[in-house]
Amino acid sequence: MNISNHNEKRTHIRIPCSQPVVIKNSSSDAFGTMTDFSKHGLGFIMSNKLGRNELIKVHFNIPINDQYQSFNFEAEVQHCIDYCDEIHVGVLLKTEGTEYNNLVGQIIAA
Repeated sequence: MNISNHNEKRTHIRIPCSQPVVIKNSSSDAFGTMTDFSKHGLGFIMSNKLGRNELIKVHFNIPINDQYQSFNFEAEVQHCIDYCDEIHVGVLLKTEGTEYNNLVGQIIAA
């Protein structure tokens, strides 16, 4: 049986992970834990709530071949969902034509 979620807006494969992420907005810096990433998005858990459509900067590392590749992007907040005592944040990354997209494509293909 094929079950589909009609509310699902994601169009790219999401890769689960648990890595630290630094979030910078106009008023402060915060820390969170990345839960997943894709070619165009990033999910993370943090204690601060961000506004929908808020523009932020995110800095994170992706482990690849016993090393870490560092990335720093502007992002737009798509959602903030209360999750237990924390907030799950989903962002759309501004990554067009970057090394990041190539790396994610390689991880998915592996």
